[in-house]
Amino acid sequence: MAGVIAQSTGTQLRAVVDDVLRAQHDMSTAAVAAFERLVDVLETSPDAVIFASEQAISTQQAAALLGVSRMTVVRLIDRGELAADTAAVHRRVPVSELARYQRESKARRSAALDELGQDLTEDTPPDEVISTR
Repeated sequence: MAGVIAQSTGTQLRAVVDDVLRAQHDMSTAAVAAFERLVDVLETSPDAVIFASEQAISTQQAAALLGVSRMTVVRLIDRGELAADTAAVHRRVPVSELARYQRESKARRSAALDELGQDLTEDTPPDEVISTR
């Protein structure tokens, strides 16, 4: 993916970050720790990628990051659940919008699990079917 920093550049990035951090004496320890953690993630996680928040990606790239099919991303866009730039021939999804969708999806799943957990009591028979919708 164009404009993406991947694991293969982690070692090079660590050297550059180390040089810059040594030169910046006024940088906070929190900022230094954040940069070091970022490089650690890039070096150890082959699936980790970094995007600029304003960058827009294709529906195929969005699908890969969400772990769904491209058609699922297209349907999410068509239903208005995922915002995208549709002015051009190809739909482009802003990375910030993808992050918003992931946060909201996670919150919905957590809420559904919490609700399901509240339906269970010590008196609930193990073989009872619980309606989830």
